[in-house]
Amino acid sequence: MLAAALAAAAVLQVGRLVEAPAPRPDRAALLVQQNIPVSADWSPGYFQQTLKELSELTVNSAAGTTKPNLVVWPESPAPFFTNDPHFRDAMSQVARQVQDPLVLGSIESNAPSVNSNGTLFNSAVLISPSGEWKARYDKIHLVPFGEYLPFPSLFSFAGGLTKEVGQFEHGESREPLSTEGERLGVFICYESIFPDEVRQFAKNSADVFVNISNDGWYGDSGAYAQHLNQTRMRAIENNRWILSATDTGVTASIDPTGRVINRSPRKQRTTLIAPYALTSGTTFYSRHGDWFAYACAIISIAALVERFIFSNKRKQAETSS
Repeated sequence: MLAAALAAAAVLQVGRLVEAPAPRPDRAALLVQQNIPVSADWSPGYFQQTLKELSELTVNSAAGTTKPNLVVWPESPAPFFTNDPHFRDAMSQVARQVQDPLVLGSIESNAPSVNSNGTLFNSAVLISPSGEWKARYDKIHLVPFGEYLPFPSLFSFAGGLTKEVGQFEHGESREPLSTEGERLGVFICYESIFPDEVRQFAKNSADVFVNISNDGWYGDSGAYAQHLNQTRMRAIENNRWILSATDTGVTASIDPTGRVINRSPRKQRTTLIAPYALTSGTTFYSRHGDWFAYACAIISIAALVERFIFSNKRKQAETSS
């Protein structure tokens, strides 16, 4: 066991002793960090002004010296409903002006109007450079008590508390969003902490990952940094670049070895030119998931059973004989 421990320690230090090859990104994405406060008062005037400012920021930044291949807005921290004609027209106009695909965090609703009741999804929408709303990804792994109420009949006694919980529906597909020769594996916020779920995008031929999030809920705690490190692990496991677009930070570009190549400062309304590249092929983990961990658990359980059950029975049998 001492030898095994020393070997494991040595392997874990190899990454510090041997520098990974320098990344070779050949593309760039424009990540928009909106910096919208969680406690914003969404009056009609504030909504219109915020949408106008974010649109202008996106268009002006895309016209800079580096022409992006993709534009990404974070998980929606605002009432950006896909059934709002004004919002749809504004976003289509942004896509046409920047002449790039736009991935947009929004709230999908099948209601006839914003003020009507309908099924809601926490979504990422893909808009083409021509302004066409082409595809979307609906968040599958929702946050319990934040985006949905588990066992609603059990918690019905909570009354007003349960009314504050979002009533989003679960999505069903982890198919990548395809655009301009790229296949985008988009996952939303909290989903990045579940490796077995994120790997499904690589298994389904996504060649770059996009994580959109609203880390403003974490405030000034260390949770935003923990979230970034968990997202970095998904890059390593699947050998994929990750474009991480957040509302308040950290917005970053992460290479397949987990290194943060570029990042924006927190709590600023800004944009980030995020380098990335497309990657094909799958890793062992992308293909097989937690097979190795399950095998270790099974072997450990078998060893315990052998030690405390069968071994004791043999000793009892020897004693009685």
